[in-house]
Amino acid sequence: MQTRYSQRVSVSCSVVFAGDDGVGEGRILDLSLPGCLLEGAETLKTGDYVQLRIFLPDLQTPLHIPLAAVRWVDGFKVGLEFIQTSRQEQKRLEQFVHGRMVLLGNAVYWNEGIVIIGEIDKRVPLPYDVNR
Repeated sequence: MQTRYSQRVSVSCSVVFAGDDGVGEGRILDLSLPGCLLEGAETLKTGDYVQLRIFLPDLQTPLHIPLAAVRWVDGFKVGLEFIQTSRQEQKRLEQFVHGRMVLLGNAVYWNEGIVIIGEIDKRVPLPYDVNR
């Protein structure tokens, strides 16, 4: 099993996708910086490329992902990797994901502004003193 390189957050929001085989609708079940889990996309196949409009619960305009790749399909669930987006939309996605993580208690912030995701293993020595 491949290790994830980014934390996912649970979400339930509508999405409209468009690709070579047409347009469809579904729900985003979880979201991360590099991708998402989409449910309800029976027409997509591994290797397809799509454009997304994700209707985040923040009630702003839909998040636009101009290019995403279908990485896997399992019935009506599809794993998508975001390939291309604007800097503005990437920043909005980062703020949304990190905001949800803080809300759910899954993020610890350092005063330098770096985010640690997950639990800190106190048995592993850090290469520097975080209490300086």
